[in-house]
Amino acid sequence: MPLCDFCFKQTLAFVVNYTGLPARSFYVLIITLISFNPAVEAQQVSPFQTGHYSPVFSNVRDMARGAPGLAIVWYNQYMFSNKYADRDGNLYSDIPLDYFFPELPAVDLNVELGSFATVPAIFYGLPKPILGGAQWMIGVVPSYIRADASIITDQRGGVINTDLNQEASATLTGFGDLYVAPLGLTWSLDHWDYTFYYGFTAPTGRYEPGADDNIGLGFWTHQPQIFTYYYPNVDQSTALMLGLTYEYNTKAKGEDLNPGNRFSLEYGISQYVTERLELGIMGGHNWQISDDKGEDVFWDPSVRDKKSTLAFTAGYWAWKQRLQIVGKYGFDYAAVQRFKTNMFMLNVIFATNALTGANKNNNTQ
Repeated sequence: MPLCDFCFKQTLAFVVNYTGLPARSFYVLIITLISFNPAVEAQQVSPFQTGHYSPVFSNVRDMARGAPGLAIVWYNQYMFSNKYADRDGNLYSDIPLDYFFPELPAVDLNVELGSFATVPAIFYGLPKPILGGAQWMIGVVPSYIRADASIITDQRGGVINTDLNQEASATLTGFGDLYVAPLGLTWSLDHWDYTFYYGFTAPTGRYEPGADDNIGLGFWTHQPQIFTYYYPNVDQSTALMLGLTYEYNTKAKGEDLNPGNRFSLEYGISQYVTERLELGIMGGHNWQISDDKGEDVFWDPSVRDKKSTLAFTAGYWAWKQRLQIVGKYGFDYAAVQRFKTNMFMLNVIFATNALTGANKNNNTQ
């Protein structure tokens, strides 16, 4: 799934390139937020390089056994942020640049960021079980992203200096990197579901070293996942979820940079309060677990970013077992070297009943 922190980073890159700041302020603004040193600007590498996977992006039961045939899960996510967490976890809404660089004038940086991602995930579940009763799922997950940002620099102390007081804004749009899951297996019991997925993310999104309008991350990611569901009741009205995701990242395109690998832990509970109404709580943690490597790594690679997310969901089956609409609100906490974001999501799940191998379908409306 796409991770919109990168949309923020790329939008900031675009804004910075067009602020007209003098060389010294230009250097500080970049190094503080996206760590572009003018000496390595052509590579456009950054210690804020995120991964591809975003915990808590999917719905609580999305990785459990699904209906056979073709299904569409259409995710729509809006994220916004105006606070940045440094390497010590300190949050800044007005970022004091002299805190990071004491030799500089007292200048505050205010950032407003927002992004929208629409992700129509298409999955197919084989009608016949394999490997001891497992359901085999395959999926393709494209994404389209829009990111907006505004940046204001303001010198403190009542000093008016047009070189240091600047304002700019920018918008980026485009298709993101493509996630493909060729292998998904789910084994089901009365009280348990066990799911394994292997997927990869291809760098199909717009990306060129040194460009200020990149949307993709510029590298491949291999992504194995394990999810477990426990159902206290045989009717599975209550579900407890635990998931693990590992991201193995390859070298970035056109750069001597291999971003560090990542690990995510997710958990959640889903409860049907009626046959159609589902309420849920989800949480997740995302950690960079290995150092960034390569000749283009000009920052301290021992500083690894992380963040945690908590979300609340409500879903309603408008068409029983065929069409579900899910609303979600989530927020980050315990972020390190990341923007702290809030998100709203509106997701649609549609079990098409196509390609099930059955002659006809019986559905309750």
